[in-house]
Amino acid sequence: MNSIGCPVCGKPLSITVATGRKSNKPFIMLKCDTDGRHFRGFITDQAYVKRILDERNNKNGSGTGTGRE
Repeated sequence: MNSIGCPVCGKPLSITVATGRKSNKPFIMLKCDTDGRHFRGFITDQAYVKRILDERNNKNGSGTGTGRE
């Protein structure tokens, strides 16, 4: 995946999955690791977030296997 640069300092943004405090819904947070005041953004479109999480889970497997075939 390509990195997304901070509009202030140009350093790569960190991308994490978080959940809302009240709604408990997942969202994607983009934040400047150099200084959180530079940039902090949230993707809250639930259809998009669900699709990204499903793709991530399918890529990493279901997590229920023993690791042996």
